[in-house]
Amino acid sequence: MNQSDFDTPVGMRALERGLNVIKYFTDRESPATISDIARGTGLDRAVVRRVLATLERLSYVARDGAGFVLQPAVLELGYAYLSSDPLPAIADAHLGPLSEALQESCSLGVLRGLTRVVYLSTKQFRRVAGPTLTVGTFAEPQQTSIGRILLAALSEENLDRALEGLVFEARTPHTITDRQTFVAELGRIRDQGWCLVDQEAELGLLALAVPVRAPSGKVIAGVNVTTHTSRSEVADFISSTLPQLLTIAGRIEKDLLHIRSH
Repeated sequence: MNQSDFDTPVGMRALERGLNVIKYFTDRESPATISDIARGTGLDRAVVRRVLATLERLSYVARDGAGFVLQPAVLELGYAYLSSDPLPAIADAHLGPLSEALQESCSLGVLRGLTRVVYLSTKQFRRVAGPTLTVGTFAEPQQTSIGRILLAALSEENLDRALEGLVFEARTPHTITDRQTFVAELGRIRDQGWCLVDQEAELGLLALAVPVRAPSGKVIAGVNVTTHTSRSEVADFISSTLPQLLTIAGRIEKDLLHIRSH
């Protein structure tokens, strides 16, 4: 038992454990055994067994062979968030027309826990470039345009904390894998107000992102457009896409201001 066990009320500790077990399934595509979950969460096997029994009773997980899988009821948790936050609906209204106008895919994402981007709105054009994204998809921020926009907006203290939790591995020959170089790139992004990721996550994939700010001026999200090098040169992509992307970000910000002032 660690210090946090003493500091956290029993009910809240049980809730924290349950949420940690649910989050463990985020990156899994196959059933997870009790041992898998115990290793992945750091919880005792007995604790995991009790948490799974509760989640199974609530229809959040179900048995699948020797393991467990999430059930659709978990989506209710996400829907509760999406219905309470106006940002996803506002983004949906603007990203659809943008995607059709550019004939490219676009998305809006936010930073969660400093080391993950979660996508709240995605419009996948028929000509998909890169991985297919859906609402709720998580990604590592260091290799995504939205992630870099959000990291660049962090305070120095929070950025240091975020960098400690990130792994810089080469996805392509173009990937930045050096922390010092990456921090310098974030500084450049901060100064220019937009971010281009050029074939760092996937060969051929270009992604351009700009920030979305709350009425207070704080960066709360990023919005991006992706394309493929077979369809556009980097300079042409920036010149044709950046003005429209900045316009859309401004419209999202204006709608947020309107909603929160009423």
